[in-house]
Amino acid sequence: MFKTKSFKAKVTSACVLLSAMILSVSSVTTCISLPDLLPEPIVTLRSVQIANINFQGIDLLCKVNVENRTALDIPVPEFDWEFFINANSFVNGNINSGGIMRSRQNNIVDIPVRFTYVDVFETFKSLKENKSADFKVAIDVKIELPVIGERIWNFTHEGVLPVLQIPKISAPSMKIDGIDFSKVQLAFSIDVNNPNSFALPAPQFIYDFFVNSSEYGSGISVSAAPLAAGAVTAVVVAISLNYADLFKAISSLATLGEAPGVVALKGGFGIPAFFGEDNVSQEIAGTIPLPRMPVINFGGFRVKDYNIARIDFELSWVIENKNSFALNVNELSYNFTLNNRQLSSGNVPGTPQIGANSTRTITFDFSLNNLAAVTELVRILTGGSNTSYAMNGNINLGASIAGIPANFQQPYNFSGNTRITR
Repeated sequence: MFKTKSFKAKVTSACVLLSAMILSVSSVTTCISLPDLLPEPIVTLRSVQIANINFQGIDLLCKVNVENRTALDIPVPEFDWEFFINANSFVNGNINSGGIMRSRQNNIVDIPVRFTYVDVFETFKSLKENKSADFKVAIDVKIELPVIGERIWNFTHEGVLPVLQIPKISAPSMKIDGIDFSKVQLAFSIDVNNPNSFALPAPQFIYDFFVNSSEYGSGISVSAAPLAAGAVTAVVVAISLNYADLFKAISSLATLGEAPGVVALKGGFGIPAFFGEDNVSQEIAGTIPLPRMPVINFGGFRVKDYNIARIDFELSWVIENKNSFALNVNELSYNFTLNNRQLSSGNVPGTPQIGANSTRTITFDFSLNNLAAVTELVRILTGGSNTSYAMNGNINLGASIAGIPANFQQPYNFSGNTRITR
């Protein structure tokens, strides 16, 4: 379409030829004018559009249509352009690529205009408070035409540009993703609202983690994906706590059922045009439960009644719940021996509940009617001597708090010497 070879020589010879043609035609008639013999090109501003926009800047593309209506080649136009923001001149330039346009052909010439938000905000600081800005592009198209000389066409185009916006932080929250008596999975999150019509890079934050006002760790949180255009993206700091390590490191937690947890975020979105104004300093607070395994103790056994053929016993367990939530006793199995003689085994019926931060005694009655065993136990009871005992089994507990297993077993094993009482 465009050609650069020996254009000046071709124009010179074309001008000589054209002059001869004009003199020849003039001797025949005076009705044909110069514009009829050498019509000017038709030049129009075809379009001005945003070719690309991102967090770094904007690319505008201006398209100028040039229709060469003559039988001669003409030079590719020279373009002077100027870009205005809110009626203020911002940047200008010149494009003179050389070359020629073939005769009787239509050509579209691209004029790219690029600017960065860094340059815009350095020049127009007040724009940071706006969501958009008016713009105008002025273009002068110059063509050196044979015989006629230089011709200039002037064009302007006005429009509106989006202005880069700093994302907004909101809704700091903490939730429990999983918990049991040994560990807890915490998720500290913030919502990041990207109001721009284009995606922003994934933010990167450093964080410090505090439990009960004591620093317990730090790290780096990198979002897995860019911030979607015109959308809210959650940025999550996931923290796993091992309770044994936590209680060892922070002694003040020893008697607490829960403790405040805080993640202090610092960082930004890494966008040069914000000049550090996008730096984030945000605390995310929540309450961390500190569940503890219940303490199971042997409550003892006693004789409720007896005669020569039968003894009625009562067994008891004392369960201490140090948690801020209730525990359900789903099942309690046992195996009880006295003086190495198995007296009873099985499951305690019923599903009692142990209230939050409370202690409960669970009792179970059973009877013994084995004559030899009854005779021996009556002798021990009336003689007031000590006897050995052993009791073991499992307790199946559950809780109504999210994350705590609905059924978890804890074994127990008690043994010793005691005096049988009534």
